[in-house]
Amino acid sequence: MADPPPIACTLSTNDLRDRERAWVKLLASGVVRRDVVPGGIRLTAEPGAASSLLELIELERECCAWIQFEVRDGVAVTMTAADEGEALLAEMFKPL
Repeated sequence: MADPPPIACTLSTNDLRDRERAWVKLLASGVVRRDVVPGGIRLTAEPGAASSLLELIELERECCAWIQFEVRDGVAVTMTAADEGEALLAEMFKPL
């Protein structure tokens, strides 16, 4: 079995700042529920917020190869990672 990709983000500093703002805005809106799951976290959006969640997830797929993404029913995304990636996901998506 291949080693998991290193925990790294390929975004520039400015792009990372913009992405963080987008996540904060979405998560602070109260329309996305966060649940800790084995290996990571699950985000579930209210129907009106699903497109925003999925848009951000597609962007994350491009820059964070260390995260595995599973999209369900177009409104729930489970993100998991190996080893210390699990703790990092919990920190990145902790309740505000």
